[in-house]
Amino acid sequence: MIIKNKVNLTLVLVVFLTTLAGCSGKSAPDEFLVLKNAPLSLPPEFYLTPGGPDADLDEVVEPQDIAKRALFGSN
Repeated sequence: MIIKNKVNLTLVLVVFLTTLAGCSGKSAPDEFLVLKNAPLSLPPEFYLTPGGPDADLDEVVEPQDIAKRALFGSN
């Protein structure tokens, strides 16, 4: 019984060490070589409304109406 447990333990250790040795060759990315992105800025057309400044805003569809149409069908 003791010999069987030692054999099982040895096999488990051999498999574990083989797996560990197989993973040791992988190289991780270097965090110091990562390029920094430029800061975000607003586009020049950010304050424009859909359809231009003279657009009729009564025709704009609310997100709630879009969801109701998707769930319950067109009215």
